[in-house]
Amino acid sequence: MNETTTGLLRVARLDLTLLWRNRNALFTATGLPVMFAVLLAPMRGEQAEGVDVALLQGSGYLGFFLVFAVFMNLVTVFTARREDLTLKRLRGTALADGTILGGSVLLAAVLYLVQALGLLVVLAASFGGRTPADPLLMLTGMVLGAAVFALLALALSGVTPTSEMAQLTAVPIMFLCMMGAGVMFPLQALPQAAQEAARWVPLSPVVEIVRTGYFGQDHFAHGTHPEVGFLGGWAAVARSFAVLAVWLGIGRWLAARWFRWEPRRG
Repeated sequence: MNETTTGLLRVARLDLTLLWRNRNALFTATGLPVMFAVLLAPMRGEQAEGVDVALLQGSGYLGFFLVFAVFMNLVTVFTARREDLTLKRLRGTALADGTILGGSVLLAAVLYLVQALGLLVVLAASFGGRTPADPLLMLTGMVLGAAVFALLALALSGVTPTSEMAQLTAVPIMFLCMMGAGVMFPLQALPQAAQEAARWVPLSPVVEIVRTGYFGQDHFAHGTHPEVGFLGGWAAVARSFAVLAVWLGIGRWLAARWFRWEPRRG
């Protein structure tokens, strides 16, 4: 195991310990996703466009959990570590900047993937779900989504004054993702112009990729969502990958511009 990997694991272990001690952050990262999963029960058996509503909603949650486990979690982590000077102290060690930040992102991404795996089991065991049609496509969308929301968390933490304010500054983005990414209702329910705008919400491409990988159907198409093969699934979400690439660029630019290692003076 090289020094970079060791450093990443050390920082991830530190964050896990601190997360366990912070009950509010722990509930946001783990409790809220459980609550949303429970809300699927009343939808069981309902149909919409030939798809079980509980499974359609649950597949949306597979993307939406990013907001809790990665985005809101990391905004709190980076803001708190900056304000208590932990980031400054870590930066004075032999750890590289990327390792210090990457360890926190690693833990958040693993937490998210564990939540997603747990939900997949629940969907299969309790809601008549299936094994994903294309697990690789789903995983690729989830990992890229985690990268986008980690960068956005870095950026937002830089303009968040205290860890107590972190949840409040992240809430507007949470609601934007919930309402505009096809999580609470299909985007097809919106007018065409609103659909096009909603597909640029940073969570939308993740939800579209995950749903396509889970059902093996083209969820850009209206009506019955035609079946797609392996290559067809990747082709169907090519635009979603392009939108994620744009958000990766935007997130990196915002993080470089706004993220701060030390508290603002004065």
